[in-house]
Amino acid sequence: MKPEHVAMTANRTAKLSASARFAPSPANWDTVCRDALAKMISELTYEEVLAPIELGGGQFVLEFAGAVEYRFRAKTMAWGNLWVFPETISRTPAQEDCVSPLQFTIDARAELGMRPETLATFLRELSNTLAQDLTLAQKQAGLTRDALLALPSYRLDALLEGHPKAVANKGRLGWGAEDVSAYAPEAGKPFEPVWLAARRDGCVIGSEKGDDETSFLARTLGPETYGRLMACMENTGCTLKTHCLIPAHPWQWENVLRQAYISDLAKGDLVCLGAFGGHYVAGPSLRTLTSIDRPGSPDLKLSLSILNTSAWRGIPGKYIPHGPALSDWLEAIVCGDELTRETVTILRERAGIWYRHPLYDQIPDAPYQHHETLGAIWRDNPAARIKPGQKAHLYASLLHKDPEGRPLAAGHADKAGLSFEEWLEQLFDVTVRPLYHLLCKYGVAFIAHGQNLTVVLEDHVPVGVALKDLQGDVFLVDQVFPEQAGLDESLRQVVSHKPPSHIIHNLQTGHFVTVLRFLSARLAMSGILDERRFYEILKSCLARYMDHNPDLRSRFAMFDLMQPTVPRLCINKVRFEVGYADNPDRPSPGLGTDLINPLHDPKQL
Repeated sequence: MKPEHVAMTANRTAKLSASARFAPSPANWDTVCRDALAKMISELTYEEVLAPIELGGGQFVLEFAGAVEYRFRAKTMAWGNLWVFPETISRTPAQEDCVSPLQFTIDARAELGMRPETLATFLRELSNTLAQDLTLAQKQAGLTRDALLALPSYRLDALLEGHPKAVANKGRLGWGAEDVSAYAPEAGKPFEPVWLAARRDGCVIGSEKGDDETSFLARTLGPETYGRLMACMENTGCTLKTHCLIPAHPWQWENVLRQAYISDLAKGDLVCLGAFGGHYVAGPSLRTLTSIDRPGSPDLKLSLSILNTSAWRGIPGKYIPHGPALSDWLEAIVCGDELTRETVTILRERAGIWYRHPLYDQIPDAPYQHHETLGAIWRDNPAARIKPGQKAHLYASLLHKDPEGRPLAAGHADKAGLSFEEWLEQLFDVTVRPLYHLLCKYGVAFIAHGQNLTVVLEDHVPVGVALKDLQGDVFLVDQVFPEQAGLDESLRQVVSHKPPSHIIHNLQTGHFVTVLRFLSARLAMSGILDERRFYEILKSCLARYMDHNPDLRSRFAMFDLMQPTVPRLCINKVRFEVGYADNPDRPSPGLGTDLINPLHDPKQL
């Protein structure tokens, strides 16, 4: 064998050996599997996919076709969901290895109702999720509560467990193990975006009034990096008169753009300029990157053609021209309103760009992923918008468990020197109250899940909230309120509209069910605060707000958060039903039977 072939073989062998060393311990694997299976049973029961039989004394059984049954102990929580105790789950007949959600999926295939091709792909998503849960468990080993609370926000975000409702919440279809190791948030490895020069008449651009591309990019990248990027662009024969500058995720460049845009690259309509911009790390949404070289500089949200938690993670072009203008309008509202002025920050979308694929653009009804492969949004990083001495953390981090299984929210309360009830009242005052106020007074609703809300803390006390994801996650009520007078009509036509009975679920389902359901359960099961008291405090917060704003009484009736029941929205069930086939639009949640609303009468809990 030639020497160069020997070297190549040695390199491949070393690479394979490093990969093969990944071997989870049986104990870690058992813990991760049991935790995931407990979540799976809980959420699929909540979505009415499964129907466990209660035997009494907190004991339940699931009986499946094929003479397989699972027994476990659980407690019914405020929203009718089960808190399943992972260590109590057993399978009959017993299996040789640990109790696994993978085998459970096979055992329950008749009840889950998935077609074989859907079942097989779901198993891939679930296996990917378990692999990353193992990584997260290993990275958190030895981290105390105080150590977690002291982490910079981007490092704590990288440890978060993911979407609480999605069973396979780290499916990341399209990524292999090396991709995850390079680009996943839990990997924590910095990387640089790839920059392209894109033919200007193929681009859709959004920018703030009075700003231009040159000034914005020079400020964002720094003059030295911007100068090198411009010199590289000029060396290719492109200028800002003919081409725009657009960043891309390095994985997207290597795995999608180089092939899908081959004709544009051949003609010079797209030109790769190389990696610029310094070190970025990925956040929990995978495609949003935070600079660690320039703290506080805008985050980059980039197209990423992988399927994760039910959708392809691309960037649609529809909202790009309107992001800065929508940011202007929303910021004018919160800055001009006495209730929100000191507590609410809009994480503005400062600029955006999207490149039109010349062929797929001629197929408007093609699956949406093909229209969203090359785009970027620059959005405020919370660190740039908070005051000295304050910290900003994703709301999802408050639910994150410390080594004793207690939510970090309790750790913040202890550090703040407040009782947990006092701390929770403050949290609701700076999050739920302004979100409800924006809905009732201005007819504006945000999808307020744990990654869209950032809580601002001062000495561990909640003092504000920052709102993001304005592109497609902001909705208007389907009637014109007088308070919307400053909204330009062209912008009104772009923002999605919903009737009152639907838009209320951006708060009710998007926050109460998707976030507070899990926070209240974890607090109760940690012995910190029972759920009855949790929802009494939430109801009191809303009642005080309504008492202080009698002029909005008719709006409170329109957006009634205290009704006896609320719709049950299901996300896992929809995936099981529609499968993984490409569709023109993102899948919408399904409906189950109505939920008993714990806010209607918390004393009944």
